[in-house]
Amino acid sequence: MTMWNGAFTGMSRSESRVVCDSGPIIHLDELKCLHLLEDFQEILISDTVYNEIRRHRPLEIKKSKLPFVLSPGKIPVNELLFTLCQIFSLDAGETEALALMEQNPQAIFLTDDASARMVAEQLGFKVHGTIGILVRSIRRGQRKAEEVLRILKEVPSQTTLHIRLSLLDEIILKVKREFNI
Repeated sequence: MTMWNGAFTGMSRSESRVVCDSGPIIHLDELKCLHLLEDFQEILISDTVYNEIRRHRPLEIKKSKLPFVLSPGKIPVNELLFTLCQIFSLDAGETEALALMEQNPQAIFLTDDASARMVAEQLGFKVHGTIGILVRSIRRGQRKAEEVLRILKEVPSQTTLHIRLSLLDEIILKVKREFNI
């Protein structure tokens, strides 16, 4: 899994920009952990992603203290990206988020969608999701490892994040090993 390669280690706020699909924002909010995104310099989201978030969660992103940057209007999608998104059956929000990534290739793409992750990795983008943000919070000193383990165990009952229980158990074991718990 990508999140175990240390990509988030040592990243300062001034050099960190993310493009976000709706999933991580929704799932972090469900876990009451949305504040874990506050140390990113910018959280870029498309208009379609913004509307998806509002449809699923009562968030008022425009009034948030988080560094959200809303990309106004339609984002142009090149032919290759459009074709990949169709092949992988990505929705409009994921497609726009990936188009926004093409405009910001040094950013990190946050998504919990396996197909969107595969397309992003195929295009050479760094990709993480809700679980990666939770693990990152330990490394950044935002949460203690024990707190993150408790949150990870709550994922199946507290969120709409679809993750195989065996994969979640594997992640929990890796966190325990990595942080000596």
